[in-house]
Parts: sequence; structure tokens; C-alpha cells
Amino acid sequence: MKPLIELCQSVSNCLDRLCLIGAGTLLVVNLLTVMLGVFARFFRPPIWTTDLAKVTLVWMIMLAAMPALKRGEHMAISLLVDRLPGSLALSVRVIRFLIFLGILGLMTWLGLLYAQKMQLFTIMSLGIRKVVPYLAIPVGMALMIVELLLQLCIAAGTGDPAGSKELGGQQQ
Repeated sequence: MKPLIELCQSVSNCLDRLCLIGAGTLLVVNLLTVMLGVFARFFRPPIWTTDLAKVTLVWMIMLAAMPALKRGEHMAISLLVDRLPGSLALSVRVIRFLIFLGILGLMTWLGLLYAQKMQLFTIMSLGIRKVVPYLAIPVGMALMIVELLLQLCIAAGTGDPAGSKELGGQQQ
């Protein structure tokens, strides 16, 4: 069981680093694009700066969502759950986990359907298909699903599912 836990931790850490590198790179591109658009207003602004800023912002946010989930940085209201007795609190955390997993799955599916509908359209100023920005949603949601399942595997292997952060427990 220990090699499986180590593999899950290794995959989780690798995905975390890749997502953060991608999000950081897109942040730099976004900042440079916005600055170019602002300073170029005094002369002749390129028409593509706004569209590129929008695309990089969406992708940056969706790539950064997975590392935020791993660190427990998404908003959660746990005031009531923390005051419940152990077994009831665990039941509520499991239900919350399953609902969250279901919502992520639904968002992935709907995002793919919508992105598929956008294949025929083009962002004229960039010359790319609209499917490119719309794919950020299913990709980001799928990355969060993978991270949730990896963290669940790690928690199950360590024998501490009640306190694990993927079930909304206390941070370790």
C-alpha cells in the first residue's frame, strides 16, 4: 500500500508543479499583454491585447484551481461541521465530498459539450478557434477531479480519512 501512496503523492506533486508553472507563465503573459494595451492606447493600440488577456486569464485561473484545491485554499464554510460529533461530522464530510465530486464531473462534461459547440467560431483578433479558451473549464475541472481522487487515495492509505482535507477536515 505504501508504494501506491508514494505514487499518488508523486503524481499530485508533479501535477501541482506543472499547473503552477503554467499558471505563472500565463500570469506573466497576461500582465505584459495588459501593460502593452494600456501604454499603446496613447499611440495605436493592437486590437488583440484584450482578447489575449481574457484567454490567458481564464486558463491561468483554471490551472491554478488544482493547486489551490490541494492546499485547501478554496472557500469552505465548516463552522457547523466542526461542531458535530465524530461520526456525524465524517458523514457530512463524505456527502460534501461526493457532491463536490459530482459538481466537478458535471462541469467537466458540460464544459466539453460547450467547447465542442464553439469549434466552429474563431476569435478574429487572435486567429484561434473559440474552443481554446472554452477548454479551460473542462481541463481545470478534470484536474481538480484527479487531485481529489489522489488525495482520497493518500488519505485512505494513511488511515486518516476523517481528518483529511479532501473531506473537509482540519489541515495537517
